[in-house]
Amino acid sequence: MTSCKILSRRELLALAWERSVWRTLLAVGLSLVGRGAEAGGVLQELFGATPLNRYHEWRARNLRGLDLAGLEARRDSWHQAPHIRVTVLDDGSKAAEGLGETLASLEQQTYPNWSLALVGPEMTYQGDRHVIHVEGDARAGKLWEGLEESDIVLPILAGDTVPDYAMAALVEFVSAHRGGRLFYADEDSIDAGRRYVAPELKPDWSPIFHRARPYVGRAVYFRRQALEDHADLSSAEMLRPSTWDALFAVEVGPVGHIRRVLLTKGRKAWQTDERVAVAIPAPQGTTATLIVPTRDRAELLAACLAGLEKTKPRDFDLVIVDNGSKEPATRLLLDRARAYPWVRVIEFEGPFNFSALCNRAAEHAKGRVLVFLNNDTEAMRPDWLVNLIGWAMRPDIGAVGAKLLYPSGRLQHAGLVLGLGGYAAHVDIDAAPGYPGYLDRCGVPHEVSAVTGACLAVEKSKFDAIGGFDAERYPIELGDIDLCLRLRQRGWKTVFTPDAVLMHHESATRGRANIARRYAAERRHFLASWKDALLDDPCFHPALSLTSRRTSLDY
Repeated sequence: MTSCKILSRRELLALAWERSVWRTLLAVGLSLVGRGAEAGGVLQELFGATPLNRYHEWRARNLRGLDLAGLEARRDSWHQAPHIRVTVLDDGSKAAEGLGETLASLEQQTYPNWSLALVGPEMTYQGDRHVIHVEGDARAGKLWEGLEESDIVLPILAGDTVPDYAMAALVEFVSAHRGGRLFYADEDSIDAGRRYVAPELKPDWSPIFHRARPYVGRAVYFRRQALEDHADLSSAEMLRPSTWDALFAVEVGPVGHIRRVLLTKGRKAWQTDERVAVAIPAPQGTTATLIVPTRDRAELLAACLAGLEKTKPRDFDLVIVDNGSKEPATRLLLDRARAYPWVRVIEFEGPFNFSALCNRAAEHAKGRVLVFLNNDTEAMRPDWLVNLIGWAMRPDIGAVGAKLLYPSGRLQHAGLVLGLGGYAAHVDIDAAPGYPGYLDRCGVPHEVSAVTGACLAVEKSKFDAIGGFDAERYPIELGDIDLCLRLRQRGWKTVFTPDAVLMHHESATRGRANIARRYAAERRHFLASWKDALLDDPCFHPALSLTSRRTSLDY
C-alpha cells in the first residue's frame, strides 16, 4: 500500500534537518536570497538520495518481509524449473567458521528443488537435503554430476549467506532467460558489528567493464553446460572467484543480471576489485579529423590548439568551424592557424548551433575517425587521441568519450546517466581528484549510455550512417546524448575511457545566461523521443538515485 501526505513547510524543514543540517541551511539561505529553484533542487536531492555509507539504514527501510501467500508463494511452474546444485567451499580459513550461517541460510530457501555439494575438510551437514562430499583436489566435474545441461550451479564460499528468496528469484530469472548460460546478481557485506555495508549494485552486463575491473563478484550462477569445458579443474580451483571472473570474461553469449541483492559476504577475502590494463591500439594508418566549433574567446582556443600541438602521433587534421568571431585577437589567431598545413578554418554564419557546426565540419573531414572538441577543452596528455581512436575503430563501438576535469582537477565528466536530473547528466560531477568512482568505474574503460560532445570520438562511417547530429531538434543541448542513443539503436555501444584526459572549462564560450528558453524546447524533443530510455539506464542500477549528482542510494 502506498500513501501520500502533504507536509507543511515546518514539517518539511524538520525532516530535512534530520537528514542533513548543512544542506537544510543551504536550502534556507538560497530561498532567502530569492534563489528558490536552486533551494528546491537542494531539497529534492536531499529527499531523493541516501548516502552509500548509510546502506544499513536504507536496507532496513526498504526490506520487506517474506510473503509466502503472495509474491513468494510456491509456483506450479517450479515442477519444470531447473535443479540448483549449491557448491560450498570451505578453504580452512578463519573466515570459514561461518559455515553454519551459510548452511542455515540455505535451509531457509523457499525454492525446494536443490541439492548440496560440500568441498573442504571435515565439513558436516545435519539437514535432510541430498548432499555429496567432494575433495578439494577432485575433478570439478564431480560438483555437477547428475545435473541436466540447463540446471544451475550456485557456488558459495563458507561464511557467505543468501536471503530466503534467493533461489526463487534466481529460478524465476533464468527460466525467463533460457538463452543465457551465465548469470550474476547484486551483493553486499556484513561487518563485525553486524551492519550491512558496501552494497555492490551492478550495471547490466558490461563486458568491457568486466575485463578492465572484474565486477560480477561472488553472486554468480552457471548453467551446467557452461562448465563442461572446465570439468578437469580441481574442485577447489573451480570454486575460486578468480575462476568465475575468467568464465564471464570469455563468454560470448548473453549474460543475465538479476537486479536484487542475493548474497551477503561474510568476509573480504578474495575480493576481485583489481584493475586490469585495457589497451586498444589504433589500427595502423588510421587517421582522425578533429572538429572544433568556436566563436571569439581567443584565449580558450589558443589553449586548445596548444594541447593539440603536443598530441602524438600527429596523424590527424583539424577543422576549426568559426561561428562569426569578431574580436581582433580571435581573427589573428585564426589567420595564424590557417598557416599550418594540417589546419583548415571554415566559416559558418548565423546563430550558434553546435550540432550544425559539427555536421558542416564533418563534411570536410579527411580522417576515418571524427573527434568533436569544444574550444574550451585542453588535452592533458599527448596520447589522449590515440586512446580514443583505438576504441572508436572497434566494430561494436559507436561513440567514445574522454575523462574531463575542471581546471581545479575535480571531475567534470566520466560518462552520463540517463534519467539523472530528469533528462541525463554527469554522474559524480565535481568529485575530488583521484576519486575512483562507484565500483571503480571512473578509473577503467566501461560501457555507458552516453558521453558528452565536449570530447566525443566516432568513426565517420557510423556518424554518417545515422545522419550526424540532429541540428534541428538539438542545436545546443542534448544533441550528444541523442547521437549516442541513435548509435545504440543501430547496435553500437558507447564507451568511456579514462585514458584520454582533457581539461574542460565547461560552457566558458557561451556561458549559462539566456539558455533556459532554448533548452526547454530541446528538452521537450528529448522527452518525446527517448522517454522510454530514460526510465531505465542499463549502465546504472535502478536502486541508485537519479536526483543526486554523487552516486547514492535511491530514497
